[in-house]
Amino acid sequence: MINELYDKLPERTKRIGKLVANSMPHLEFALWDLAEFMHTFHNVRRNMVFIECEKIAHEEVKRLLASDGEFRDCIVYSGERKPKTVNEEWASAISANAVAFASESSPSAMLKSSEIRDIIVIISRSDFMETKVVDGTNLRVPGLERRLVDLMAYAMRGYLPITVEEALAAWTRFIKEGNLHISFLQRYATRRYLGWFLSVFLFKLNKNGDLTTIDPRYIENGERYYEALKRVDEI
Repeated sequence: MINELYDKLPERTKRIGKLVANSMPHLEFALWDLAEFMHTFHNVRRNMVFIECEKIAHEEVKRLLASDGEFRDCIVYSGERKPKTVNEEWASAISANAVAFASESSPSAMLKSSEIRDIIVIISRSDFMETKVVDGTNLRVPGLERRLVDLMAYAMRGYLPITVEEALAAWTRFIKEGNLHISFLQRYATRRYLGWFLSVFLFKLNKNGDLTTIDPRYIENGERYYEALKRVDEI
């Protein structure tokens, strides 16, 4: 499998992708996780893997994961579980790294340590733009810009146990590093109804001196949205 985005994924996430790709060769799906953002987060310590596919395939993907010895202890969220439930389970679950320590400390801790390892989120998706195919497979990996926007969209809507502040930290780090295509980011954010939010964010970064090399049109749009929001706040 040759794909630069795929190569950056942790081995465990790759194994999930290979399992789905090999078992469901006719399913078009995308795979990504939080690993690349972990260094920007303040309170997120555990990975979350996303499988994006047609809604009609959700149950089959869930059954596949449940039948596999490595992944059957994961929380699998595909839309029928309340986000609050997922948040609580994810926050209280013993991480995979704690298994060895827990098994040595007490029998009760050993039982708890095997309950849940990670979360796998199955997301309905039929649009696979901004993704790259892993050579020779039916697996795709979304570009960084798309993942950043989706991360914010899910955080704002309460779909993830991740706050908007954590998502903003990821945005800040990657935008300031200058390795993003801002036009791609803006285009996809607009499709996700977050174009205005991104414009305001870029305006604030620029105003604070954290962003100097960017098309001034993004800054102008952001300033207009920012001033409008201030008017609303004054009502």
